[in-house]
Amino acid sequence: MIQSSPEEAIATQYFSQANGTVAFLLLSLGYTALQFEHPEPFAWLVITISMIWLFSIGGPYRSILNAYLPKGAPASRYIFIIWRLKIFIISLGFALAIALGLNTDGIYSLLGYPST
Repeated sequence: MIQSSPEEAIATQYFSQANGTVAFLLLSLGYTALQFEHPEPFAWLVITISMIWLFSIGGPYRSILNAYLPKGAPASRYIFIIWRLKIFIISLGFALAIALGLNTDGIYSLLGYPST
């Protein structure tokens, strides 16, 4: 893929890692945590491990962050970054909901199914 700048190439690589491997780790281990009687501690563990992983691979991105997101950047730039991380944000929200007490009955009721 042709990038407009080296900074854009680093950002694209970081966003694809966050939206790929880390997001699917959060999602799959979040579902796995639902198998336990008390899924909250496992969900917190998954979130912690995922954040540590994301920060550990973020060195090159942090080095170009000022060029990619300068001070005084318009709100549209932040929205653009959030849009590029949408899969990660949805996965993180799911794992966070489990960590805060969402269980299978809650998921069923959100989807309109009768709880067991």
